[in-house]
Amino acid sequence: MVLKENWLSKNDKRGSDRYRLIWNNKNDTIVRKIRIKTMKILNTTIIFFSIIIVLYYAKFLLLPLFLSIFLYIIINSLSKDLVLFTKNKFFKINDIFSFIIILIGICVFSYFSLKLLKINLTKVINDSDQYQNNLNDLVVLFQSTFINFSVNENLFNKINVISLFSNILNFVKSFAGNFSLVLIYLIFIVMEQKFFHIKVNLILKKSNTKKIISKINNDIYSYFRIKTLTSLLTGFSTFLILFIIGNDLSLTFAIFAFFLNFIPYIGSLLAVIFPTFFSAIQFMNLSEPLITFTTLILSQILIGNFLETKLMGKTLNISPLALLIFLSMMGKLWGIVGMFLSVPLLVILIIVLNNVKETKKIAIFLSEKGID
Repeated sequence: MVLKENWLSKNDKRGSDRYRLIWNNKNDTIVRKIRIKTMKILNTTIIFFSIIIVLYYAKFLLLPLFLSIFLYIIINSLSKDLVLFTKNKFFKINDIFSFIIILIGICVFSYFSLKLLKINLTKVINDSDQYQNNLNDLVVLFQSTFINFSVNENLFNKINVISLFSNILNFVKSFAGNFSLVLIYLIFIVMEQKFFHIKVNLILKKSNTKKIISKINNDIYSYFRIKTLTSLLTGFSTFLILFIIGNDLSLTFAIFAFFLNFIPYIGSLLAVIFPTFFSAIQFMNLSEPLITFTTLILSQILIGNFLETKLMGKTLNISPLALLIFLSMMGKLWGIVGMFLSVPLLVILIIVLNNVKETKKIAIFLSEKGID
């Protein structure tokens, strides 16, 4: 009986030891998993903020580089379309010649656009005293027209017409100066294009690398092609409306409307507010600004909400909230040019994240309707 009790106690002890060992192993596994997840979150956070710091402090180098890359994608895709267009015609254009034609066309368009902006803005700056007096009189007019309308005079005193348009002119000059650097980057990208796919394949070591690059090219080109068409229509309609009304800066605001249309949400709003504000200063009444605002809003709705939505279709699969956050972040880091690049950069980010197993969930979160 005593032997039996000793045997049972030994078995109980062995069982408790085995249970304790299993429990300790489970605890170790749970702790290890928590530690791994914590390290992943910590590493991701460090990488994210490191990228933000690099983007901010290296923007003088990265801005023209990204602009040249996107310009290369657009020119390369347009040149291929030109080659296909002339394939069955009486004259044929090869890839190199078509690339040069498209590049010259973009350079000529950019040169004359910036030149016209400089001429018009310089004219406004020269006549700034008249516009400043009109602005001051406009404040008095509002106060006399609307009895309950209270205006912070200090706020309006801070609005200096010559300072405002001088800053815009300086931005145009700065952009024109940086455009030459973009062209230099573009030349080197063209020289490297033969070896680009080889380098990417060696770096990523993935069989679907070519597919990823092809999707990036197609999505960005489709976006820019449709956006350029709608921006041209927006610019032309803006010029027509302002020219009929008699706005002194009809051509300037038309060019601004073309470029601002590439900035989601904010761009279209600014393309309406600026001409309306200037119309109020120029005409010194409420009828012309009201007509300007109404017609430009209708134009933006027809082109942006109907035509662009129909043409764009399912080309882009981006969450509006994610785009708004990314737009704000790029605007803070790189200013107006960062806002201009926000959509194509987010498109690339979603495509890359979607093709990496560990980050596919992030890509789904950034997309509008999920990714197949």
